[in-house]
Amino acid sequence: MTCPKCGAEMNHQADKLVHPVTREEAASMTPALDGVVESVFACPGCGWIDSRRGGEPLRKTEIR
Repeated sequence: MTCPKCGAEMNHQADKLVHPVTREEAASMTPALDGVVESVFACPGCGWIDSRRGGEPLRKTEIR
């Protein structure tokens, strides 16, 4: 994944199981896991953090 801020290749940091918050997420959740997998990525270049649930587009959240 490419960082939307600086263009560097982002590192996959973690996957965590979260409860679905929308009907679309609830419909696409894995029954065996009873939730939705959220993937978190970090940019080694600028420190930008992005996460996404399942196949949704990236949400941008900056953590320093």
